[in-house]
Amino acid sequence: MRKEEAKFETRFFSEAGTKGKNNDYFGYIQLDNYAIWVAADGYDEEAGADVAAKLAVSSAIEYFMLRPRFNPDVIKEIMEYANLKVKEKQEETEKYSLMHTSLLVVISNYNSFLYGNVGNTRLYHLRGGYVVSQSRDDTIAQLLVDENALDMNDMKYHRQRNDLLQAIGDFGKVKPNIIKNPVTLQENDMLCLTTIGFWENIDEREMEVEISRYPNRDSLLRSLEHKVMATTRESVENYTFVLVNIEKVASPEPVEKDKKKFWIKVGLISLAILVIILSLTFWNISKRNNIIKKAAVYEEQANDDIVKKDFNNAIESFKLEKAELEKLKPKSRGIIGFFTGANGKRADADKRISVVNNKISQTSKLQKAFQDINEANQLFNSGNYDEASRKYQEAKYALEENTYKKDELNTDEILTTLNARIDSSSKLKEALAIETAGNQAFSAGNYNLAKENYKTASELYLVNGRADYVANIERKIAEIDDRAKTDYSAAMLTENQADLLSPTDTNKSRESYYQARQMYQNLGDTAKTQEIDSKINELNARQMANLQTANNLVQEGLSQITANNPVEAITSLTKAKNIYQELGDSNNVNNANKFISQAQEFIKLESKKDEELKKKDAEMRQKDLEIKNIEVKNAEELKQQQIKEQKALAAKEAEIIARQREIEKEKERREKIAQDIENATNLEMQADQLFSLKRYTESIQKYNEAEKIFEALKVSGDFDDQTNKIEYLGKKIVKTEGYLYEEQGDTEFKNKNWKEAEKKFQMAKSNMEISDVTAEEKLRVDKKLKKATSKANKKWWQFWK
Repeated sequence: MRKEEAKFETRFFSEAGTKGKNNDYFGYIQLDNYAIWVAADGYDEEAGADVAAKLAVSSAIEYFMLRPRFNPDVIKEIMEYANLKVKEKQEETEKYSLMHTSLLVVISNYNSFLYGNVGNTRLYHLRGGYVVSQSRDDTIAQLLVDENALDMNDMKYHRQRNDLLQAIGDFGKVKPNIIKNPVTLQENDMLCLTTIGFWENIDEREMEVEISRYPNRDSLLRSLEHKVMATTRESVENYTFVLVNIEKVASPEPVEKDKKKFWIKVGLISLAILVIILSLTFWNISKRNNIIKKAAVYEEQANDDIVKKDFNNAIESFKLEKAELEKLKPKSRGIIGFFTGANGKRADADKRISVVNNKISQTSKLQKAFQDINEANQLFNSGNYDEASRKYQEAKYALEENTYKKDELNTDEILTTLNARIDSSSKLKEALAIETAGNQAFSAGNYNLAKENYKTASELYLVNGRADYVANIERKIAEIDDRAKTDYSAAMLTENQADLLSPTDTNKSRESYYQARQMYQNLGDTAKTQEIDSKINELNARQMANLQTANNLVQEGLSQITANNPVEAITSLTKAKNIYQELGDSNNVNNANKFISQAQEFIKLESKKDEELKKKDAEMRQKDLEIKNIEVKNAEELKQQQIKEQKALAAKEAEIIARQREIEKEKERREKIAQDIENATNLEMQADQLFSLKRYTESIQKYNEAEKIFEALKVSGDFDDQTNKIEYLGKKIVKTEGYLYEEQGDTEFKNKNWKEAEKKFQMAKSNMEISDVTAEEKLRVDKKLKKATSKANKKWWQFWK
């Protein structure tokens, strides 16, 4: 029995993936002289997909057991029989009327194999750990590959990889893809039957790598199944993988002939050929053996040189071996070459030379890998970690792919060292960046941040083998400590200066407090920073109280003007003006001066009115005297004169009343202006408070409302030019927007929306560059922007970033 002569081992796994049900099915049987393996993949979108797959497999095995043969015709008959059985089931059960399945059939005589498939189940034939052939699919994606419109490696990602051109269960006949000539098997060959759930998640290269890594076939199947489920795809189709391991093959199956003459001819021809071959072979045996021995010496020398890592000499030795093997090719052609087996010898020599060429190629790759390691070590020692990491990576990838002389060169230990160096390069690069950030913070006066960065960098240097860098870090930390003592004294001096100015000059006192606060903040003294904040708030509260008092005095002054008490009005307005001057509020000082001028004009008007009345009274007395003295004057003229004088007096009084009404209107207008100014000032103070609470959106809204009030006063012309005040509020708005953009950028960064985070941080940076923020805050936003930009521009393969 041929089965006993050969050794074929079959292992497989079949799972549902992420689907609710497994619609794949597999079966096989090994008879005495023939064997069959059948895999099916039911179409998931149709009811009865699992029924179609199982029925197709069982029908194929049933047919083969009834008529076991080894030729392409039997595969065609099996496919047609399976298709017939599935269609019968479709007609039998209405709910299964649309069910279909892909089908792969492989048969063998334990020496060779034939296969045929319908749909997108696949067969891979591996030899020496590499895929040497595979079946073609009945899909639109395969048509694109055939037309050179799609690369074979991209086929598993194409959306039409599962759009079948035909399947078992189709109406009419199926036309399976069947190879015409048997493929001869060799020992250690492998046949792999797969469904789409497997081959779309593991390509041929990954399969080859896993096979080389796991000589134990059970471990291999476990590893492959894990890799399928570790795919990045959200949905994993039903997957089936069948491994037929050919450990031993049977002798070629003899071809039966009916005529005895055929055997006589074969015998005579064989005898003649044998005599000729033997006579020619013996003549060349000695020479051939000498060549092979010499080539073996060169190969042994090359192997020794590789272990010594003398790759140049190893390559030269392989070239010498190759030159010797070229001598094994006989020059005889034609009939003589036929009888002497020249073609076979040339094929054998070419095979040996091909092996040597492969060794030369592998040795060249090893030479390049070790050269990269040496260059990377030099770059690493000189501090060029980016280039060193790149070189280490290139060497690592080359050594991971290499299997040649792996044990002799201790490749696993070298790979462990390379991984450690790559990790150290990354960490040391990070340490340099942290140290640079510390230098920038030190230059900006933020000693606390600088010290923190220096300590972090120092720890990274120590852990990653660069203790020589630590002494410089310690020197910088000592310099920070010395500088901090000096800056602390300067901060206390600035605070004392602010305390002295607090009773007399609020603005200069506040400015000094802010300077002292910045110094304490840079020094990391939270308690003193909070103490300064309290003093600033107290100063602001006192200033607001004085401002309110001044506003009240202005209102009182305007009321006195309306009540015809201009002197009292001037007293109140002057007091308000003095308070405004102390507060440095030039706009309100100008307003108070205007109100004082109006009161003074009112006093002048009243004085002029009294003088005119006295003058009129004197004139009246004079007129009476004249009337008495001149009795001859016409009484009617006197009467008319008196009427005219009375009318003039009435007009003067009306003018005075109109002037009083204008003063009242001016008072109302001034009251409204004062109210608007008070509202704008209150809105600005509320915005400042909201800003300190980091409620930036509400703060911006309050600043905008205050700005609109001042712009309205500017446009109406009822008040002094508010350009400076409007510009001041505009700067506050820009600054607050900068902090708001930074806050929004932090939120987007946290949510991993890298592009939006980059956009917000860029906007925050632009606003802060034109605002009166500290260098530390600008540096903070710049670091966030760089980090977001790095994340946004990262490519999928740059996973180490």
